[in-house]
Amino acid sequence: MGQRHQLFVIARINGRYRQLCAIHHQWLYGHTALRRCRDTLSIFANATNRLPIQQELIAASKKDDDFWLDSDDDEKNAHVPFPFIMTCLVMGSSFNLDGYHHGVSVEPFYMAYDRGNNNNGITVFDITELDNVRYCFVDFMGMESEREVELNSPLSARTYLEAYYVLEETEDEVGLLPLVESFEGKDLITLPALRETWPHGAWDRHSPSSVAGLGSDLDLADPPDLRGLNITNVPGDSSATMANAGEPNVSVDGKKPKSLRDQAMGRLLDLLLDPSEQDVPTLMAEAEHLHDFIPKLRQRLYNQASVLEPSGANIILLNKAFEGATIVDLSPFTALTSGHLATLVARLQKGHGAMEVLNLSNMPDLTESDLELILDIGNGSEALPITAILLLETPKISLDFVTHHLGNHDVYHSELFRRALYKPRYGFSDFYRDDRSLLPPPLQFDAPESISRLVLVGISTRQSCEVQYRLEDGKFDWNRMKFFSRKVEASTMTYINLSLDIPLRAGKTMQSLRRLLKYMPRAGLLFSLANCVTGTAHCFATTSVLEDDGYSVGPLSQTLYKDRQRPGSLEEESGKDQYLKPGRWAIMLIHEAFDSPDQACADSEAEKTAFKPLKGVRYLLAQAIPKADSSGTQYLIVDVPGYIEHMLKDVEQVRKMQTWWAQASSAFPAGTGYYDESDAQAIVDRVYSKEGFGIEDPV
Repeated sequence: MGQRHQLFVIARINGRYRQLCAIHHQWLYGHTALRRCRDTLSIFANATNRLPIQQELIAASKKDDDFWLDSDDDEKNAHVPFPFIMTCLVMGSSFNLDGYHHGVSVEPFYMAYDRGNNNNGITVFDITELDNVRYCFVDFMGMESEREVELNSPLSARTYLEAYYVLEETEDEVGLLPLVESFEGKDLITLPALRETWPHGAWDRHSPSSVAGLGSDLDLADPPDLRGLNITNVPGDSSATMANAGEPNVSVDGKKPKSLRDQAMGRLLDLLLDPSEQDVPTLMAEAEHLHDFIPKLRQRLYNQASVLEPSGANIILLNKAFEGATIVDLSPFTALTSGHLATLVARLQKGHGAMEVLNLSNMPDLTESDLELILDIGNGSEALPITAILLLETPKISLDFVTHHLGNHDVYHSELFRRALYKPRYGFSDFYRDDRSLLPPPLQFDAPESISRLVLVGISTRQSCEVQYRLEDGKFDWNRMKFFSRKVEASTMTYINLSLDIPLRAGKTMQSLRRLLKYMPRAGLLFSLANCVTGTAHCFATTSVLEDDGYSVGPLSQTLYKDRQRPGSLEEESGKDQYLKPGRWAIMLIHEAFDSPDQACADSEAEKTAFKPLKGVRYLLAQAIPKADSSGTQYLIVDVPGYIEHMLKDVEQVRKMQTWWAQASSAFPAGTGYYDESDAQAIVDRVYSKEGFGIEDPV
């Protein structure tokens, strides 16, 4: 049952193609498969995602041959070895801000391309070259389509789509022709690459199509190679975005520089890196006048990173190489001690103040004590303006450490990304099981004044029209609102009170809320907010980069993505954890007429009633503040500009972020925005009262 489809990610690692991820999609074919493919390509090509993807490719290059073998071991089957890349695949294939969401299930990363339950082909992505991510569709057994295609061959977007539609004859109501055109210029994965990835596949058995013009898109050219991963982690110019933070810097095949200038530069760098050289400051002062000195110095340091001696002179060189860089990748410098790394980070952070992203990934010996020293935790690190810290493949850094010390940053930690992708055993469709005992325990970040709760409140069209739920001034009477847990009735409201187990900086909060307010009005809620909870998790799986195009990826919240709540439930939490703790914030979304597809439908429902529903999603941010007399809790309620002003001290940063929000909110659908009604305080009081909306207070 279903239109079943699998999606895979491959890359050429150490001279051979390897499979990195696999997922199953229960309903994917035709134009929807193309849209999900296009979104996934956009995610893999996004500048912000480049550095973490490269770090996992580097981690893959360090695996031995046995790692890639098929296995019957349950633990290996459940393991997600490349969680950031997997998150990119899940995000692209199962979600879009236009309202689309469909659950997918994680498969063992080495599952063969023809082992899935399939009737509509597969999609494959080749991320060997992030500047040119390739794709193809493959039909390996015959699809449930209108026309046949070549079996066991790479298919283009047009060829795959034409198996389902005759483009010239189809009324283009869903934009098929523009959709096909959006794939122009995107390269296909080659047949040799597919054969190398799955050598036991039937790639030499091609069945001719029964319809003229629907063949294969064979390309026998040599597949690309993963440049840079056959040597070491040698990122290139770290300037404005993560896009530049991982470019391979391969030396020119050992050839001597052709020009006298290059020879002189090479000699200068040799002197600076000579341990016996005593006059480094003088040489540096002269070298700084050369316009290409900094990039050449940085490249030489990366080329010698693994053997660079931990000396004061080399710290001076590293400081000069990264001076003014917003992205600093120190992961290749494995010979440096934590003390030297701490000195370097302190100088870069305090001396020039440009560093926004710090990469310490793929450092298996990095300890929590080392990280405390490097980040100066406990001595003002909370004030450091580092936006993101990459700690992928750092097994000695625990999630407990991350939650206690790094909640004010976008954190890329392998286990943080794995939490939502946890798969208890092979063959288990992990989106449709209601056994929370199998899930890791919830996280709670210790960042002061962080956002820790998300509340979704839905009011049915009928309830929003009825007089008994209104005050004299027409506002909602929240004290009368009830949630009926057994069934959906005409006068039902629903609410879900969820914890947020991901770090939320101010910028990320803005991005997440923008995505939520764009997604929720378009999502098919089908009489229940519970249907949009998993989609809501995707809205929060973003970063703090405001200039982003919408495809940057952060960790999925486990509590939103995996622990699917029944409407009105208070979660499996002990004590009163469902309430806001002092200083913490909650995002509240009020979706009026949530069971009507649009305003016209809501208006028709309310033709003979006294009150007219306003179809739309509105938000507010609430902070819990203890009353001065210790008699209870009061709540500060603000919009996004007010929240930014409350959270940030830098006036210029506040202005920039408020301007960004004003531009973003101008594109919201009608009826969407800030809940600036006088009854806002009553909503918060009711949600966080002991009674809640008719739900007993847990003991």
